[in-house]
Amino acid sequence: MKYINCKIRVILLVYCALCFGAKEVFAQGGEVLKGLVTDENGSPVVGANVYLVGQKRSEQTDKDGLFHFVDEGGKHRVHISKVGYGKQSYTEVFGQQICPVFQLVSESVGLHEIVVTATRTEKRLADIPLPVSVVGAKEMQDKGMVRLNEVLAEQPGIALVENHGTGVQLQGFDAKYTLILIDGEPVIGRSSGTLELSRITLANVERIEILKGPSSSLYGSEAMAGVINVITKKALLGKKLGASMRYGTHQALDIGVDGSIAGRKTGVYGAFNRFSNNGYGYSDGAVGKTVPPFYGHTGHVKVNHQMTPKMELQLGLNYNDEYAKDQYETNIAVTKEMVSSKFLRRDFTLTPRLEYRFSDRHTSFLRVNQSFYKTDTRIHVLEDGHLYNHDFFDQKFSRAELQHNFQVNDQISLTGGVGTTDEWLKANRYDDKKEFRAGFGYVQADIRFSDRLNVIGGGRFDVHSVYASQFSPKLAAQYKALSWLTVNGSVGSAYKAPDFRELYLNWTNPTQGYSVFGAEDAAYKLDRLLAAGEISEVLFDAENIKPLDAERSWNYQGGVRLHPWEKLTVGVNAFYNEVSNLIETFVLATKTNGKSVYTYSNQEHVVIKGIESNVTYEWQDFRLQVGGQYLRTANTTVQDAITAGKGYYTRDAEIGASRLVKPNEYGGLFNRSRYSGTMSLTYICPKPKLTCTFRWSYRGRFGVRDIDGNGILNLDEEYASGYSLLNASVVKSLYKERIALTLSGENLGNVKHTGVATMPGRLFFTGISYRITK
Repeated sequence: MKYINCKIRVILLVYCALCFGAKEVFAQGGEVLKGLVTDENGSPVVGANVYLVGQKRSEQTDKDGLFHFVDEGGKHRVHISKVGYGKQSYTEVFGQQICPVFQLVSESVGLHEIVVTATRTEKRLADIPLPVSVVGAKEMQDKGMVRLNEVLAEQPGIALVENHGTGVQLQGFDAKYTLILIDGEPVIGRSSGTLELSRITLANVERIEILKGPSSSLYGSEAMAGVINVITKKALLGKKLGASMRYGTHQALDIGVDGSIAGRKTGVYGAFNRFSNNGYGYSDGAVGKTVPPFYGHTGHVKVNHQMTPKMELQLGLNYNDEYAKDQYETNIAVTKEMVSSKFLRRDFTLTPRLEYRFSDRHTSFLRVNQSFYKTDTRIHVLEDGHLYNHDFFDQKFSRAELQHNFQVNDQISLTGGVGTTDEWLKANRYDDKKEFRAGFGYVQADIRFSDRLNVIGGGRFDVHSVYASQFSPKLAAQYKALSWLTVNGSVGSAYKAPDFRELYLNWTNPTQGYSVFGAEDAAYKLDRLLAAGEISEVLFDAENIKPLDAERSWNYQGGVRLHPWEKLTVGVNAFYNEVSNLIETFVLATKTNGKSVYTYSNQEHVVIKGIESNVTYEWQDFRLQVGGQYLRTANTTVQDAITAGKGYYTRDAEIGASRLVKPNEYGGLFNRSRYSGTMSLTYICPKPKLTCTFRWSYRGRFGVRDIDGNGILNLDEEYASGYSLLNASVVKSLYKERIALTLSGENLGNVKHTGVATMPGRLFFTGISYRITK
């Protein structure tokens, strides 16, 4: 293939010379200079925009991929771009007898080397001084994955956790501290603090970028643990069409179609996905299903239009819905009642984006985000059909942001931006409509002092209508000590604002009977329950509940990346987080029905620290990836009290009497595993075109309950035991790789873990996909 590409390029060069060599065309002030633009296969690119920096004007390539302009011969700088290809900048020598060749690379090729999440600018992955990983579309296809939660479950340093949905725990932080983005725009809908990952399909995804560590200096709140950015596909040159289907255990059916068409200036990409599941129950004796039967749809459209050589317009549309129904038994009365429930979730996002290139050094981006999210749950009593409970949640998010990039010189680039957000929600869990308004500004400097040393520093200032203003700085550096050894380090501050739920929630579970109140109204709500005779014991004086402060963390990270041989890459990263004002729930009172009343409070000081490592080795047709994490967490106020021998008691099982908790018994924060690891082995068999993968993931034991009632994790019985998951897949390519047949299995060991209520046991899937290109 390389020989063929070189041969094509030689022919094109000869053709270029023949086309222009005979022309001795001179114009006032210069001569006719020329160039050739090809793709990665050496074929000419038609309609590419070529911007000549010196003259500040543009030309387009003709049907043979050639362009020309009038200027003096010599060294010139050009920017070359086209819909479906990555933008490139070149400095090249031009002349009457010289026809330089420029190559554009399709955005589907080599994207794993470029990331945008870490710096909000395009930057090579190897040059980023932060722990960043990328999962590409091919890797997801080879493993038979169709949902975001499936991908993240196998990433080192990440654990999936269940809390009113499947969320992601990043470097020991709870799910609410990780910001989830689609094409750089936040995904809303955290009705209970957790964003349900399974609602995001991979059918239209090009790659997933995972940035670990605090990112409030660029992204503000919700990015204390890191950022997961889902980058969707966009139209590539020509016409493309694809379809896929996967069917498996519990009648899980996933059907998707996508396609694109792109010309010289405009590209349109569209995708549609339908997903359904018959549900499953965790306990054989339970009434109803842990995950009820459901079906949902996802629609996605992305349009790119090159309005002028300097201006590009992009428009994104995303739609998602889900419908579910179930029957189960209530748990709040002496006489149990059978009820039926119907659930609806729907969200819609519109994201226009305008890019304007003033010159080769100045580029501005205007982004607008308009998102809507709603859920509606109706529960009816089966016996007579009357409405038992109606729960709804409506949320709207609006944001406008202007960002400017300034390339000062080849060593220094600056990025800055300002914006405003408006967010409101209406729900029967809140007394009235709640609204947040905020403004922000950020700046970042990327300085390359030498080929070895790169430093990135910046900060963001946020003002808010409810909580105090926040400033979040960050400084990161990378030093390439040797050709095979790179050292990274960073220090930064991040914050997490109290959300609507933590401030204003007013909710009593209709089938379980417990109540949760936001900190702002907890005292008032408790007084009402006392007056109604629904409280048997008050455990904490509500008058002492303090207003919630924004959570704040300082993060320190350091790591090395080794590449001693071409086929071997090793990465090690250590992190240390000091978190103040961590918001946690606590029990305020006990109700007469035996259930609890909860509210929220700030914990003074929490430490989350650990070390993670990744090893990648390639040998012939094999690829091995191994990752692991060691994690320690502690509420230092609790830890200091236990060390001092005061404040925390437990019951001694042998003598049946109370005793002080020992320092070595304290287990830190709940739902965190001290040890976790992943392993993936891929084998590519070229002749029959088979790709086989075998994956293993391990999670050590983690705290799930407080048996002795002291509010901390300290007894062995309070842990759920660790577990291992084994997954495997085989992909067979047919008909010039246009057709792919997939057979995959998840949780082959049939683990049904008591600490994870939604773990469904062994799953098998079979799938087929077809893709054509014109």
